[in-house]
Amino acid sequence: MNAFLPLFRTNYRDFVRDRTALFWTLAFPVLFIGIFGIVLGRGDDGASYEVGLVVEDGSPAAIALGDVLDGFEALEVTRGERDIEIAALADGDRRAVVVVPQGFGASIASETPLPLQVHFDPSQQTTQQVVIPVLLRAFEVADRALTQTRPVVTAEFQTLQSERLQVIDFIMPGLIAMSVMNGGVFGAIAMVSLRERRVLRRLSATPLPAWALVGADVTFRMVVVLLQTVLLVILAVLIGGVSVKVENLPALAGVAVLGGLAFVAIGFFLGAFAKTEQGFFPIAQVVTFPMLFLSGIFFPLDSMPDWIRPVVSAMPLTYLGDAMRQLMVGGAPVHSMALNLGVLAAFLVVFFGLAVRLFKYE
Repeated sequence: MNAFLPLFRTNYRDFVRDRTALFWTLAFPVLFIGIFGIVLGRGDDGASYEVGLVVEDGSPAAIALGDVLDGFEALEVTRGERDIEIAALADGDRRAVVVVPQGFGASIASETPLPLQVHFDPSQQTTQQVVIPVLLRAFEVADRALTQTRPVVTAEFQTLQSERLQVIDFIMPGLIAMSVMNGGVFGAIAMVSLRERRVLRRLSATPLPAWALVGADVTFRMVVVLLQTVLLVILAVLIGGVSVKVENLPALAGVAVLGGLAFVAIGFFLGAFAKTEQGFFPIAQVVTFPMLFLSGIFFPLDSMPDWIRPVVSAMPLTYLGDAMRQLMVGGAPVHSMALNLGVLAAFLVVFFGLAVRLFKYE
């Protein structure tokens, strides 16, 4: 245990002296945050989404509901017949169609309200992330306009927990997940460097236990991951205007650490095949580069073809990005949180075991 703190300080000094490591760990994700924050932050406040409205009830309550939907700037409401609006939805001309059923007003008067029928295409990520939450908000406003007692305007779907998300809200958690991946995988280059310089060989002849050597390095990496996550969340709020769920920040930190450990394990595993620092980078990039574009951190998974889904499902960054998006901004889940955490834990256990088995002092 006496050797742990000196090793931790050594890792810190090596880290701050390595300009390449500093760039990829801090400057690179900060640069991404700045670019996306400036380009996308608050940039779609004036965006509107076409929504069909089918009013099959002529009651004042139905008219009031339509007026509420008309009043939302984010919605471009088009009234029409059910068949016509559903066909427009199928053609991609509508994001969603709201049907006010016949008898809606009478059901409210009798205190047995009928649910509204909301039709939407679940394959459209934008609809789930943006349009549906706006509609839910509109229904809340209609509730207050129609009654002061209890909620009366409900919908048939029970799918979303998120508030309205903008493009920047979707991308920022992905950028943070990317930084955790880079910090974990490329952090293993320190061990490769020690082996290349034959430092590990000399340490193997000392009473220093292997767990202290690895534990100090991993602990330091997790401290960097936490500081990195805090910094990027702050920048996402200040530059990008992201609405972060403050109550989920402790859980977000825990997911960042779990994801960081999983990627550190992957980095140690890859480091077993690299004899030099220069040889490590191509190996690591072969693994990390595809994940940047196929894991859904920048682009919705719904937009990807079906044939590539098995590859996407095999990538740990897919689950880290989904977990971070759920916790950070309340994004619509692609997978359950239990599945996300379970997959990350499985990657940690499997690749740490492989890394231990393949670990070499020289």
